[in-house]
Amino acid sequence: MRSIRCFHRALGKALLPCAGAAALLGAPAAHAVPGGNGIEQGLGFDACTAPSTSTMQKWWTNTPWSWVGIYIGGSVRGCSQPNLTAAWMNTTYAQGWGYELIWVGPQAPCTTFSHRISYDTATAYQQGKTEAISAYNALIALGFSNSALNTPVTYDLEAYANSASCRAAAKSFMQGWVDQLAVAPAQVSGVYGSACGTYLSDFATIARPPHFINGADWDGDHSTWHISCVSNSYWTQNQRFKQFQGGHNETWGGVQLNIDSNCANGPGAARGHTYPNSSCLVR
Repeated sequence: MRSIRCFHRALGKALLPCAGAAALLGAPAAHAVPGGNGIEQGLGFDACTAPSTSTMQKWWTNTPWSWVGIYIGGSVRGCSQPNLTAAWMNTTYAQGWGYELIWVGPQAPCTTFSHRISYDTATAYQQGKTEAISAYNALIALGFSNSALNTPVTYDLEAYANSASCRAAAKSFMQGWVDQLAVAPAQVSGVYGSACGTYLSDFATIARPPHFINGADWDGDHSTWHISCVSNSYWTQNQRFKQFQGGHNETWGGVQLNIDSNCANGPGAARGHTYPNSSCLVR
């Protein structure tokens, strides 16, 4: 399962958030994670299970990483998340991290996943809306302030067969996801998938496309502008992430994790930052 970033940060230098912290809804204020987003341009990683806060600190200090992909929920999420709480969000945000927030709900109807989208396009559309509501509730449970307004959320849609009916159902589902996230307090809708196998370009031509994509294209190329099967006329305004390497082990601060590596040139949750010496090419 994709679990799903590139530059060299000045060593040990903390980042300033792009929005002021606000009190957690119904909870004591700590370093409450703000809703909203900023354009993230830098290297990030995702691991199936959110690492401990001590590991996150070790992977932050004197490393190239600037953001992390975390799986906030969904019926097809592959790993348990014992660390992923509002307290974890507060601590890692204070450490300096930005985020890609990933929801892994039902998958295309022509797959063998345990939870699947309906072939019926009207039903699929409603399923997409339902998943967006569930993702929003997960953001609130994780303590995002200001009702998670303008917070980006990525739907993880794994590859599926090249079937006209399956592709039609996936497009209708994604339209429901986009439309529901646009309901106030609106979030920012994204989709992750295999650049070719999830037919990401299909979603560029629906009535209201997702605001950003993360294309899995494991070619080792750090350019968000080089994503196979995705036209460079789609998602052109800082709207792209690229997963350029799939699952592999890396060690930082003496701690090994199995991760996917990604480059960002798109909306990062909680804050965004542009790195002038980024090894991620955004154009």
